[in-house]
Amino acid sequence: MNRARKTGKGLPRRVYIKHGAYHFVSPEPIPDPKDGTPRKWIRLGSVADGEPAMLQVLGQLLQDKKSIAGSMPDVCNQFKLIKLGRYSTETQATYRNYLDTIATAFEDFSAAQVTTKSWAEFLRDNFADKQNTAQKYTALARRLFKFIISELGLRQDNPIDQIDLSGYQTTRREVLPTHDQVKRIRAAGMMSMPNKNTGKSFAIASGPMFGCLVDIAYLLWQRAIDVRTLKEQQIDGDYIRFKPSKTMKSSGKTVDIFITPQIAEVLDRAREIKKEYKVKGQPLITPYLFPTRDGKPYTKSGLFSMWDRARDRIGIDKDSSPDERIQFRDLRALGATDAAKAGENMKAIQTRLAHTSGKTSEIYIKESVPERSAIDLPLPWLDSKKTV
Repeated sequence: MNRARKTGKGLPRRVYIKHGAYHFVSPEPIPDPKDGTPRKWIRLGSVADGEPAMLQVLGQLLQDKKSIAGSMPDVCNQFKLIKLGRYSTETQATYRNYLDTIATAFEDFSAAQVTTKSWAEFLRDNFADKQNTAQKYTALARRLFKFIISELGLRQDNPIDQIDLSGYQTTRREVLPTHDQVKRIRAAGMMSMPNKNTGKSFAIASGPMFGCLVDIAYLLWQRAIDVRTLKEQQIDGDYIRFKPSKTMKSSGKTVDIFITPQIAEVLDRAREIKKEYKVKGQPLITPYLFPTRDGKPYTKSGLFSMWDRARDRIGIDKDSSPDERIQFRDLRALGATDAAKAGENMKAIQTRLAHTSGKTSEIYIKESVPERSAIDLPLPWLDSKKTV
């Protein structure tokens, strides 16, 4: 039986006044709606704002499924707070979105109630035609339930271990841009859309750097994240050193790429563009080779949005065929394919792509590069002087 409260009489249960503000006191730490940090004392608002404002905040708090200990929204929130710090900024952003989707889909489930069947239904309902996304969600869910088992102790088995992903096998991406398509997209990235009033187009400030990013991505064959975050300090003499972000925690493979005259020209061009950038009237100081005008590297969404807008300008939009909807990342495959066509050794191509397996490198060679044969044999059963 609860004791009669000695202070705050007339206030809702578990609401107290402290330091001139209303607070809800939870028996166990719950996520504070303001920043997600688990707390027992949750500030509801200033006393000066009145009880009606406090009651509105309290109602929202009590309806928030994250405040229910052991619920899927709660454990997803705890995973964000405790586990996401080990990942890169971009991965954190992606995982936050994934966890929010999971929390919403399973908002009426406790962590102990999720079954293999319910997860299979979640995949089928949301990602039936998105095999790669289904696999990514499942990989994160497997880590989430390991956390639920080992650190929260809310169940003893991992329902994701028995999930059947045979229906969600990723397929090899067959799209390969043509040189003409890249040329047109690159040019379109230099111009803005026509002004509705004047009909004229004007060069956009980010256009020249966009051109550099397209060129260097084709020449270096590195992933977008490693290209747009490239720093001056990675250049050592005649080489650029890359530690691909994707393999940093697995193979740890590193590749030094020789700076050819073509690569050097792009680097010099980017440096000249940077000299024009100003921050509060002062020359821009940044460690990045291909920065935005404020000196920071382009974000994933920023770079890809630039690419998508340029692609739309040349008429390749959402209604175009899949083989025309080329992506920035396809420049990596295009460079490798062109090298294979030019007769480069597959081992050299594998090294440049920083792959540990030659089979993986072959995936990037999107067009069949046939071997040539010019063996000339006579027909031994025919008289050399006769042909019939």
